[in-house]
Amino acid sequence: MRTPTYRNRTDISENMMTSMIDVVFLLLIFFVCAAARAGGVLESLLPTNLTAGVVESSAQPETPKPLGDLTIKLRLGAAGATEMELNGRVHSDFDALRRTLLALAEIAPEIPVMLDTAPEVAVGELIRVYDTCQAAKFHDIRFATRQKPASGKTRR
Repeated sequence: MRTPTYRNRTDISENMMTSMIDVVFLLLIFFVCAAARAGGVLESLLPTNLTAGVVESSAQPETPKPLGDLTIKLRLGAAGATEMELNGRVHSDFDALRRTLLALAEIAPEIPVMLDTAPEVAVGELIRVYDTCQAAKFHDIRFATRQKPASGKTRR
């Protein structure tokens, strides 16, 4: 039985290298075309006009509030029940707060509403007030946050 020898044949390595070069060029063409197409789509979707040499500050000017804003503070009362304070007026009954919010939303739904919740108040109470503000169709509902001092403890 005769065993084949590959020492005499030099064309095998050339054929293998040719197909590898073809594959590399095909991949290169694919990625160049894909990149050109993606760049064109992004430019057509996000047109912008840049001003030449103007630097603007990141602080936005304060917009005038003709009717003011609403601040709802939620805290625990002496009896352990949640007290709701709307611009200085304390509501111990949730239905009274709801009626007041609905009446204010009919007059001016663009008034911003700020929800300030004490840490000891249950999250369910906050969500109930937030849902009421959404049901009243207020356009702008915000949450107050507390900053942490440099030592890592929460300020109250």
